[in-house]
Amino acid sequence: MTTSVLKPGWKTWRFDQIATSVAERVEPGDTDAEYYVGLEHLDTDSLKIRRWGTPSDVEATKLRFRKGDIIFGRRRVYQRKLAIAEFDGICSAHAMVLRPKTDVVLPAFLPFFMQSDLFMTRALEISVGSLSPTINWRTLAQQEFALPPLAEQRRIAGVLKAIEEVIARQDKLVNAALTTKKIVD
Repeated sequence: MTTSVLKPGWKTWRFDQIATSVAERVEPGDTDAEYYVGLEHLDTDSLKIRRWGTPSDVEATKLRFRKGDIIFGRRRVYQRKLAIAEFDGICSAHAMVLRPKTDVVLPAFLPFFMQSDLFMTRALEISVGSLSPTINWRTLAQQEFALPPLAEQRRIAGVLKAIEEVIARQDKLVNAALTTKKIVD
């Protein structure tokens, strides 16, 4: 699906031109990874991984991810689960491990783009199955999206990162206030 009129400098790309799907499979018992990230560890609309398990918690084949990769919950995409890995580890095979193609998209911009309603709506539209709808990489790879030039991506990512940091500080203040209230009561 292409946009007929793009802003100056914007270009339409297939998703496989934007990111690579990393499908390095790992048996949990045969890895030196310290961290396991399942879909249950990813929070809706949050790019942070705040919880994790260990490879000894799981048995079936998993996917290896590296620091900086995006872990995207391809199963039940309506839950809007994706995060940026801040460490190396393994994750659920119900996720996709994605790496940005840096000549097209900035690593700081891609996760915000993937959180957008535009991307999530398209991901939901191409999901298959009724009980547990899942995205297929081959189908996602062919989807087309318009992206701004790298300089504009840098500016947008900077603004969104600053907003994210303000929200995180506000959440800490709210939690501190709630803790103080419990102590006082």
